[in-house]
Amino acid sequence: MHEDPLQAYAGLVGRRQFLRAGMTGLLVISLPRWAVARPSLKEAIRTFTGGANVLDGRVRLDLPPLVENGNAVGITVAAESPMTEDDHVRRIAVFNEKNPEANVAVFHLGPRSGRAMVSTRIRLATPQVIVAVAEMSDGSFWVEPGERHRHAGRLYRGPFIMARALVNVPKMAKQGEVVEIKAMIAHPMETGYRIGPNGSNIPRDIIRRFNCTYNGAEVFSADLFPAVSANPFIAFTLVATTSGTIDFTWTDDAGKTQTVSAEITVN
Repeated sequence: MHEDPLQAYAGLVGRRQFLRAGMTGLLVISLPRWAVARPSLKEAIRTFTGGANVLDGRVRLDLPPLVENGNAVGITVAAESPMTEDDHVRRIAVFNEKNPEANVAVFHLGPRSGRAMVSTRIRLATPQVIVAVAEMSDGSFWVEPGERHRHAGRLYRGPFIMARALVNVPKMAKQGEVVEIKAMIAHPMETGYRIGPNGSNIPRDIIRRFNCTYNGAEVFSADLFPAVSANPFIAFTLVATTSGTIDFTWTDDAGKTQTVSAEITVN
C-alpha cells in the first residue's frame, strides 16, 4: 500500500493549508531538470523567513472548494493587522509544493494598504501543499493553522498574445477610506517548462514585477513567478488620503514595462 504524498508532508509543514487535485484529465509533466533543482517547500519558506520561527495564526488562505482544472485557481490571502506605522504587514509570500518553482508570489504591503488582503490566480499542476506566510513589521512570521483539502486540475496550456491592461479604481472615496483596487494585464505568463511543437521548451516569458504608486509614492508591489496564471490578476487595498493619480506598472523578464493610470477624487 503506497503512502499518501500529502501525509508524508505532515511532518514537514505541520498544520498548513492543503490542496488536493483530482487526477481525471490532469496534465502530468516529468522534467527531472527542475524536479531536482527546485528547492523543497520547507527550504523555500526558510529562505523567505531567513530561518526565523514561523508562528501559527493571523493568516488565512482561502481557496475555492472545487475547481475543474488548475489553469487559474483563485486564491485570497489575508492577515490580521491594524496596518498602522507601528504594526503592519510587510510582506505576504505564497509557496507551492510541486510546481516547477516553489515560489508563487511575494506581495509587498505597508500602512497605506489599509488592509492586509490580496487576491490573485495561480497555476497548480498536481495535488500539492499550498502555504501562505506573512511577515509583520516587528519581524515575526505567521502562517494559517489547520489544514483543508481542496481540488484542482490541469496546468495552463496557453498561448496568448500580450494586450491591454485593465484597472478598477473607485472614482470617489472619503478621506481615510480603505478602497479595493483591481488590476489585470493580458500576458501569457509562459513558464519556460512547456514543450512547443518542435519538441523544445517554449522560452520563459513572464511578468516578474507589479508596482502601484499613489501620487508618486509606492503603496503596493508584488514579485511574481511562473505559478501565477496567464493574464495576471491582483486585487489589493489602499487608504484614500488625497485626490490624485494611481499608477500601475508591470515589468516583464526582458525589462519591458507597461504603465496605466487612474484618477481618484477624495472628499
